[in-house]
Amino acid sequence: MPPNQSGFTLIELIVVTIIIGAIAAIAAPNVSSTLESQRNKNTAQTIATAMKEARAESMIRRQDVTLTLNATNAILTVTGNNNKTTTLKNFNISSTTPITPSGGAASIVFLANRRVNPASSFTVACDSQGTRAGRVVAVDVNGNVSLRSEGSQC
Repeated sequence: MPPNQSGFTLIELIVVTIIIGAIAAIAAPNVSSTLESQRNKNTAQTIATAMKEARAESMIRRQDVTLTLNATNAILTVTGNNNKTTTLKNFNISSTTPITPSGGAASIVFLANRRVNPASSFTVACDSQGTRAGRVVAVDVNGNVSLRSEGSQC
């Protein structure tokens, strides 16, 4: 290079690009597992929030409120005296996070007398394949909602 010109050589640029690529390749798996863990945590918190809101609505309305979970939603409904069902609220749930209800019951009824039928729990898996249990959202017969980790690191 002539003495009055400054800059980087092509070899220096290639070396820096290779180093940045190697660092990115090492960091990429950690980012995906972190995102999956956060999605798991958000799903469990959404279910817990839906349960708490269902309990509050049943006490405020003095009517039974049903919480139904499916692959993408947690739906709060109330059935009036005329057997007409009204949807109170929909909670969006990540469809990529497997949720397993205890005893196969995907619906919980929060009774007007502050009780729950049946007492249930939902296990939110750590990974999209559902192979590792992650967090458990449970409600007891008195309507108390708890969220706990199942001993995994997700």
